[in-house]
Amino acid sequence: MINRRILRIKAFQALYSYYTQERARHQMAFDALDDAFLPDLSLMIAKEDQMPKLEGLKKLASLQLSEFFNEVSNSEEIPKESYLAASTAFQNYQNDIPKLQTRILSEMMDEVHQIYRRYLKQIYFIQELAQIAIWDENRRLLESPVKTAGFAKNKILAILPKWVELQNEFKKYQIGWDEEEENLIKKLFIDGILPDEAFLDYLPNAGKDFHKDSEFLIYLIKNFLLKHPMMTEYFEEKDLNWHLNKDVIKSLTSKTFKAEALEDLKIQDIALQWDEDEVYFKTLFLETLKGEVEFEKWISGQTQNWESERLATTDFIILKMALAEMIHFSSIPVKVSINEYIELAKNYSTPKSGLFINGVLDVLSAKLLNEKIIKKSGRGLIDIASK
Repeated sequence: MINRRILRIKAFQALYSYYTQERARHQMAFDALDDAFLPDLSLMIAKEDQMPKLEGLKKLASLQLSEFFNEVSNSEEIPKESYLAASTAFQNYQNDIPKLQTRILSEMMDEVHQIYRRYLKQIYFIQELAQIAIWDENRRLLESPVKTAGFAKNKILAILPKWVELQNEFKKYQIGWDEEEENLIKKLFIDGILPDEAFLDYLPNAGKDFHKDSEFLIYLIKNFLLKHPMMTEYFEEKDLNWHLNKDVIKSLTSKTFKAEALEDLKIQDIALQWDEDEVYFKTLFLETLKGEVEFEKWISGQTQNWESERLATTDFIILKMALAEMIHFSSIPVKVSINEYIELAKNYSTPKSGLFINGVLDVLSAKLLNEKIIKKSGRGLIDIASK
């Protein structure tokens, strides 16, 4: 299932994407000044003769644009053309950023919902393996004594097409397959599952014992549908975060079939308390962006001895996320947040980032607790009370 640690990683990835694209738009604002001061070819003045004045106007516009971005007010007047070009470029940037934030947030949420769809896809593949087993035996009637159609006797496989709730979920999320995917699963069955000794040993007993039927489906999921090279390639092409999402899908699918009886089969929720986790997920992303100016001031105050270019962008994002979490989620203990973001830094930033993140957050959390900017309640008080 999805847990908070995975949500932190996905929020981090979304924020990294946002800051990368925001920097690009920042540069585009300055690039727009090039177009604003192109020579006018309709004039009777040579292009070369127009350039000195245009370059001067562009330079002044660039300085003005920098002041807009840095929120610096300069009383010195500049030519109207320069001010208008800078103002237009800055306004276009400001109009674009909220749209960018909304799109990245939407993509971040969709990333989680796609995990659920791929979980359903796994169950669909399992369901269709029964028909593939029958198809395989029919195509080899005179070639092999192996009766693969017996696989369809698996009690769970027999019930899946009749499981109304599951079939409704397939329809709701448009879960099915195209010819390419059908051929992929057929190839997986022929090249991977059919020669497998555990499969051959299981065939004569398919449908005789519910628990063995359940255990074998879980075996197929873990060793073939998720692990086989051709399936890994298939999912990696569709999901850039397959290495992270795979374990969640394996857990959801295994729990679906790990039941005591047919009537206990249950479609798994994406998380134990998704309503709360969804609020946490969105809030973490939005509050990190909302508070970034204040966060950067606090972080800069603790990193004065570091040259800014030596500080990894990922470290800045992780620190901002940690501060947003410590301030806006009163029930999460400070130490829990610090430890989680240390782990995030170890896995997604530089080799020394874990120690760096730990040092900065230790100092900042103590300062902000003392200033009552960080306020904890309930479970969030655990590590504070122990001091």
